[in-house]
Amino acid sequence: MLSYWPVLALLTACCETGRDLATRSLLRRSGWPTNLVMGLSCLVSALLTLPFLRLMVQPSDLPQLLLALAASGLVNAVAFWAYGRALAAGELSLVLPLINLSPLVLLFSGWWLLGERPTLSSSAGVALLVLGALLLGRGTAAGSSLVQSPGARPMLLVAVLWGVAASFDKLGVQASGSLAWVALFNLAVALPLLTPAVFQAQANGSLSTAGTWRQALASKHCWQLLALLLVCGLMGAVGMVSQMEALRFTAVVHVIAIKRLSTLLSAIAGVVWLGEPRGALRLPGATLMLAGAVSLLAIGIRQPIQ
Repeated sequence: MLSYWPVLALLTACCETGRDLATRSLLRRSGWPTNLVMGLSCLVSALLTLPFLRLMVQPSDLPQLLLALAASGLVNAVAFWAYGRALAAGELSLVLPLINLSPLVLLFSGWWLLGERPTLSSSAGVALLVLGALLLGRGTAAGSSLVQSPGARPMLLVAVLWGVAASFDKLGVQASGSLAWVALFNLAVALPLLTPAVFQAQANGSLSTAGTWRQALASKHCWQLLALLLVCGLMGAVGMVSQMEALRFTAVVHVIAIKRLSTLLSAIAGVVWLGEPRGALRLPGATLMLAGAVSLLAIGIRQPIQ
């Protein structure tokens, strides 16, 4: 019987693309600090998930759950902050494909934390992803390197952190179930992201450089900002639940590789809809990443987790 995890992984990729576009728009239109935008997005995802927890009752391994939650919350709080910085500073078609480096980290973290030993075929698929990411250097401005491009360095940090954190996600799902983990995860990430924003608002008397909460809510763009925030939270919740369910059926590196197809979709959106320059030079690298993801998809279908 063919597992449905590839469908879930592809749904995750589509949701990631929607969240990327909404997050970038929210960051640029609101003027809010990065940690506030990413923290509110995670909080909305948690609130949207909590009402459905009673529909999924599973026995919980409390020590494993707490360990995974603490580790994942800490790592992802930093990763989400860096992710928002990268989206705000860089072009989507350049910075987002750099996340495809995370499966390279997963080859080792999945082996170490979960005992998921990579095969030669899996390693070859990841190598295609990495090579595609390196080819993105052709799309930078003349006279500059990829690492010097705005948003590239924080996105490289995200790739490393998410490569480690995905293994903690699987431990959390095994301990508590998908819905419970998504709700607890988003709360654990939102707390450290929102706490500095609250203290900053109290100290400065402002939400951000854009003005106070009251000014923001009274703005003519208020409903647009709230709608974008809701889209960020909804896409994050649906995508993460799909991802966690997919993790139950195959190795983490397979799911994350398919999830990273969102970077190709977002890169295309950045070139076509946002008019980002030199985007055509980045398409060969993005295509190579797609080939690596497809190969890992085929491997994952043939070699499901028992």
